[in-house]
Amino acid sequence: MSTRQSATALLPLDSLKLVYMGSSVPTGVGATNQHGYTALYSDLLAQRAAAGAGLPWQTANISISGNNTIAVMKRFDADLLPQRAKYVVFALALGNEGIKEKGQPVFEQFKTNLVALINRARAHGMVPIITNGYTRNDYGPEQYAFTKQMNLLIQGWNVPSINLLGAVDDGQGRWTTGYWSDALHPNDRGHAEMAHTMVPSLFDALHVGKPLPTRRVSQGIRLINTASRPAPTLRLVPEDVVHPFTTIIRFKTGTAGQLLAIQDSAGLITGALRVTPSGVVAYTSTKGQRITGKVPVANNRWHQLALTHYYARGTTQLYVDSTQEGSVAERLRPTQFNLGGAATPRRVQLRDWFFYRSGMNQDEILAVAADSLLKSSLEFYAPLHGHSATSDSLQNLAQSMNMLRVVQASQKMQRTKRSGTATRSATSPPAITPTSTKRRK
Repeated sequence: MSTRQSATALLPLDSLKLVYMGSSVPTGVGATNQHGYTALYSDLLAQRAAAGAGLPWQTANISISGNNTIAVMKRFDADLLPQRAKYVVFALALGNEGIKEKGQPVFEQFKTNLVALINRARAHGMVPIITNGYTRNDYGPEQYAFTKQMNLLIQGWNVPSINLLGAVDDGQGRWTTGYWSDALHPNDRGHAEMAHTMVPSLFDALHVGKPLPTRRVSQGIRLINTASRPAPTLRLVPEDVVHPFTTIIRFKTGTAGQLLAIQDSAGLITGALRVTPSGVVAYTSTKGQRITGKVPVANNRWHQLALTHYYARGTTQLYVDSTQEGSVAERLRPTQFNLGGAATPRRVQLRDWFFYRSGMNQDEILAVAADSLLKSSLEFYAPLHGHSATSDSLQNLAQSMNMLRVVQASQKMQRTKRSGTATRSATSPPAITPTSTKRRK
């Protein structure tokens, strides 16, 4: 080790600095003035700090076009360590690794080297974050399958991660039409979509020591809805502009009613999910388009409801349990997600509410249905479990500073849960009660 490196090693890490280290896409290639998705996210962090919503983060970008895991490992000491940053975003992809030419051996090499980079960063006191693989126009079915497989692995690792694929995927592993500059790089629109997948308060949450979420077996909560006492609304307001997204909730009911309403900035409902009188789930879009499911759900058994939206592709897909029920063509920009309320079923139990800032493919939806906790681009995860609705049942376990609001139909009572603290007005409690389940279905 040189004298300069020895002196640098003695300096403390900057706890409010993050570094992007990867290849051409995080460098910004394809975007005007190379102001790509990493620069756009840095802009967002600065805006949040100026508004008092986040900490004053410093960012640096040491990405180099053409880099793969081998190149990044070689320049780890010379380029990354002198930055003295507490956080490093490793932004690499299988394409530069040679997946198209060499297949499985390169897949294994990429996996092994990523794990080595994670461990090496931690050994130097840094907190690593991993971006998932994304698209290329020269990818075929084999490369797409490798990308999805690697992304599932990363989402299960003990490391924060970002789902870039769910922003720009055309459904075949290539860039969505109109969102690429050349076969290997997104354009301005593609970079913007990728920036939207990054949780705005991720680094604020890491700074205060919020741990990676783990799956919590939830007993759920019960909403009781009557004419004299409407059920309260569980309201999620995303931290910044939403383009691609996935929201997932598990529910149990025996009657018809609305489960989820999506609203825009004007307060208008742009999409709604409900259990129909015939006992299936239906999604009605902002343009009156409709998906009517086939899976029976009004049977007082637990079911998983997943709505995933690819803004770039202009597609919303509905899944019930492990079944894709259909899709509609639309582009949504939601500002609120509301569970419950006066239109909810008379009795409904809810648990495991997720909100991701990215679209999800069928492999990912099935993994969540099988109780895997996927963490990439996860802004909100509430098990909806606890001894009372004033404490644990509203807690957000995701690595973000977002919170769940509970609003009474009268608007006179609101209760907020954030990072383990709760506030409550003096009005009567809502019609929410904890409930128990002995078996997950």
